[in-house]
Amino acid sequence: MECYFKKGYSVYTEKGKSIAMICPHSGPALQSVSARDDNSETVASLLWSKVGGKLIVSNISRNRLYGLDFNRDIPSLKTATNAFEVFKMNDKEKVSDYMKKYSWVAKDEDEYYEKLKIYQGFWAEVQDEAYILLIHRAFDRMKIVPSIMDILVFTERKIQKKKVNDIITNINTKYFDFFRKIEMDYKNAVLTETKRMILNILRLYNSFDLTKMSSEYREAILKDLEKIEKYSDRISLKRLKTNFSPGNYLEAVKYALDKVPLPEITMETVFDGGSAFGPKRKLFPVKDRIVLQVEPCLFLNFWHPQMAAKILEDIMHEFESL
Repeated sequence: MECYFKKGYSVYTEKGKSIAMICPHSGPALQSVSARDDNSETVASLLWSKVGGKLIVSNISRNRLYGLDFNRDIPSLKTATNAFEVFKMNDKEKVSDYMKKYSWVAKDEDEYYEKLKIYQGFWAEVQDEAYILLIHRAFDRMKIVPSIMDILVFTERKIQKKKVNDIITNINTKYFDFFRKIEMDYKNAVLTETKRMILNILRLYNSFDLTKMSSEYREAILKDLEKIEKYSDRISLKRLKTNFSPGNYLEAVKYALDKVPLPEITMETVFDGGSAFGPKRKLFPVKDRIVLQVEPCLFLNFWHPQMAAKILEDIMHEFESL
């Protein structure tokens, strides 16, 4: 094993397969608990210890003022420096819009090129690998249920969608007993995360009014509502529509979770890769290799990282046979 500690990230190599496990959001959570992908590096390192290859772990904050987001795109010098004051003033709407696309801001030209050097070096580490796994963390929120891990596939190889769906079906069958055992813990984690989000909204806005929330929170609530309306009962939904309050919202979530099926591995049902500007810029065209964006939920990453790594190992074996 060899270790390389570079500015902004660390690289670990071991003899094995031509595979790279990448954790672009594993750095410190400066100012916000949601600013890192909790335990993504734990899952990635466990998988790496099984299959070898290369493990690349970000050790820099994704807060655009203090670090950068390897999953987003390169801003122009003018764009990055103009946005610096916006971030300093904490204009929430403009900050949120910027973070959806761009990787960093910079106070001057020197900082801009220093961050660009780190960004380019990070992605240069994986240019020659046949398999690349981008490992993240999905919040335990209603929008993801019943997914416990969502997989996105980027490849130019002629792989039929049906074969990919067959892989996921095989994995879900293999781990059915495990998913059944953790069902209640998984649903309790979703309920707990919902409570955290509600309390955070009340702390920030002193209300639970969609029109007063930032676009980020409003979008999050609306996505959760799609699943709440799908699974909850008519009475709690009617009560929520009549009075959109924290209590009624939480009650609708509880009723919905009672009807949510067993957790399972899903394929491109929660995430669409729309914000993966960094990988698309630096890894595309992917040609003959396979790039997977992996979104295990926080519950799985934290409580069952060994099982998450084993599931990913099995998925990789399945893809190798295609």
